[in-house]
Amino acid sequence: MNVSFLLKQYFNGTEDVTIDVFDSQTLNDVYQQVLKTLTAHFEIEVSVLQALSYCFYEILDNVHIHSGKPLGTAITHFDSSKDILRLLVADDGMGIRESLAENECYRDVSEEDALRMCIQDTVTDGKGMGFGLYATSRLMKDIGISFVLHSGNHKLLYKGGETKIINNGFWQGTIVYMEITTSREIDPNEVVDHRTNADEQYNEAFVESDQLESLWINKGTVEFKFSQFGTDFGTREMGAKIREQIRPLLEANETVVLDFSNVNVVSNSFADECVAKLLLDYTLPELKKLITFKSLNEMAERSILVALQRRMKMQG
Repeated sequence: MNVSFLLKQYFNGTEDVTIDVFDSQTLNDVYQQVLKTLTAHFEIEVSVLQALSYCFYEILDNVHIHSGKPLGTAITHFDSSKDILRLLVADDGMGIRESLAENECYRDVSEEDALRMCIQDTVTDGKGMGFGLYATSRLMKDIGISFVLHSGNHKLLYKGGETKIINNGFWQGTIVYMEITTSREIDPNEVVDHRTNADEQYNEAFVESDQLESLWINKGTVEFKFSQFGTDFGTREMGAKIREQIRPLLEANETVVLDFSNVNVVSNSFADECVAKLLLDYTLPELKKLITFKSLNEMAERSILVALQRRMKMQG
């Protein structure tokens, strides 16, 4: 496989690119390593990782199931300064048209039509469900900057909300390239059309910790009411601002009750910035003595718990 072409075409001038070659035996190891590396970048929203983890595995698995070749290549790069993730998976197998043609329903489709059809729901050569690229196309509509599906002499290009097919060079096999923004929260289960729990699958594999299975509720000496700032908390900037107001109370060895009465929304990014980042200064046992929680709704509680678990997991 011409990896130098892939780097020049899709990652030109980019440093710190990660390249992984995988087969059916190492596919899961590559998947795990890439997701663990991305999880360690706290700039990437959890909901993005939850959706991406499902789509990325499906794309890797497509190489194993549909390409007819034993090896595939995955290339990743995260630009934290711009909140942009670039991810590519390529093989030099039979390509999308030839693969779809193994299904009698698509035996006579053209290469262009094969590219259009393969991102539609339930379109498959018969060896899979035809859902992976469909879910990926839904992810791209949410947070995609650009998307390329190159097979044979044609490319499907998605950019700026528009999709087109062009005749542009030849690639033996299939290239799937996506460039996504990582700083915006999305609904990962909407990406997978609510057919599976993408959030729970990701959390179970990469976030959940036996050290912290639920939030704690104790008595406290000082109440800190979030309602004084509003009812919806979604940004890291607000999280950092409020954390700096909580910090002096902790330094005074007060037990602070974080009161979320009348609060509707607590995003993952806010929860990480406001609460989970306290784990950079305190151990979990220390934090349990210094803060406690009150009147969290179910979604807000989940956001804070996942943020704390992610920090703990990445800190070892």
